[in-house]
Amino acid sequence: MVQMKCISWLLTCTSLICFCNCQDSIVPVIHRLDHLDRKLLDNKVDMNRMEEHFLDIIDGAKISLRAELKENIRVQVREAMAEILQGESLQDMVNSQVVSELRHLKQGYHQMKRQIHHVSRSFKDFQDGTAVFHESVLKKARFGNLENSSDVCVRDKYKLEVELHKCDVHAADLKADNERFVELNKTCQFQISQLKTALSVPASSPATVNAPLTMKLPVSTTTVTTPRPQEEQRRILIAPLESSTQHQFRQLNIHSNSLSVYQYLTMKNMASVAYIAKTRTLLLGSYGPSRISASTLDTSHVTVLREGVRANGMAVDEDRDIVFIATYQPQKSISRMSTQGKDFTAIIDLTKYGSVPRQITLDTRRRRIYGCNSGKMFTVTYDGQGLATLATGSSMYAVTLDQTAGVLYYNNVKKLMKMTVSNNVSTEVTTLNVVPYNMRLYRGTIYYGGYSPTTVGAVDVIYNTVAYTLQSISIKGVVYLLLCLIP
Repeated sequence: MVQMKCISWLLTCTSLICFCNCQDSIVPVIHRLDHLDRKLLDNKVDMNRMEEHFLDIIDGAKISLRAELKENIRVQVREAMAEILQGESLQDMVNSQVVSELRHLKQGYHQMKRQIHHVSRSFKDFQDGTAVFHESVLKKARFGNLENSSDVCVRDKYKLEVELHKCDVHAADLKADNERFVELNKTCQFQISQLKTALSVPASSPATVNAPLTMKLPVSTTTVTTPRPQEEQRRILIAPLESSTQHQFRQLNIHSNSLSVYQYLTMKNMASVAYIAKTRTLLLGSYGPSRISASTLDTSHVTVLREGVRANGMAVDEDRDIVFIATYQPQKSISRMSTQGKDFTAIIDLTKYGSVPRQITLDTRRRRIYGCNSGKMFTVTYDGQGLATLATGSSMYAVTLDQTAGVLYYNNVKKLMKMTVSNNVSTEVTTLNVVPYNMRLYRGTIYYGGYSPTTVGAVDVIYNTVAYTLQSISIKGVVYLLLCLIP
């Protein structure tokens, strides 16, 4: 709190200042005090905004963590952990860990809140004192009494400058407090990131019974031997668009960022690629000739499902055994078929809607399809009803959906945009280093394949929205890259 101990003699001396023609020396002081008020108000607004942002981070972390745990914990992990913990349930262990970590976060948050309240009280007291001082100065300037000593004016001016220096020191303290709040916010974000990493349980594949689990276990008197984590299997299959050269497929390991040749497929002239997790099957759209084929993951055997179809984009609803296809041939449309290639039919004709449809993504809960066609982002229901344009732009090729949060991500040239599904409001997330041709969302990170140059990049859309390059890829005769995420 700024102590205004010298108010009494300041009020008396201001009359001398005004009467001795010293008004010119008081006006700059008043202006500086007004400027200081505005700076302090701005600091308070920034601190309030920071507090709201921190609350949003905590709420988002809670929702994301709980949703991810429900989605990834499998029956095999529960049985294995029940045996290791000798009857203690995995749910109890997770709840204990979540409660412990969130308690630390709440303590940090309450500490920051107390500091904010302290600074707010100091700011209010200083503001009240400054207001009283302004009123006194103005009043004495209008109704000052006699006294015209120039020495007194000089002495009073010096005293006013001393008080102004004290105000500047207080403003510096507020600025230092603000910087400490920023550091505390970064620390809390880092703790949330560690909590997210500690509680993430990778989804187990059919070929893996004991999934790796990197989590701090509750304290126990019994020594538990944890199995050694297996090698990270999540990867990105990179298919070169329109390449006429064989052996052009690549695979990128997300965990180690290592790039290698995918030796099993030698297909050429690719147009789209998708993955069916239940059967570990790749769906491959090609042209010259136009067809849709299927290949079991990590094998060379390819089966043709449909002839005469050029698929620019494919998305799979595994629970309903449906593949939706953005077709260029035999017509511009959104079509559907079973995962075995049966019952192929067009659900909506897009010939008059605009350019060729590109990547599509699915909201399986609401049974809606979202897609891009270079100049528009659109949506339509599973049965082809309710076609609507959600956004317009240029070079709009890529779209992906965070179904849990209800947020669409799409590109407008090099800008990464996001749209809330509930109100169709778009905002810019960041600027990418390339124009993405398609993108995939996995655990809060968007992976995208671009051109000019041909790179695979990533953006963490939860904590750090700065785009970065994973790999620059040199493939003969290729401009675009197609990505297929293989969990």
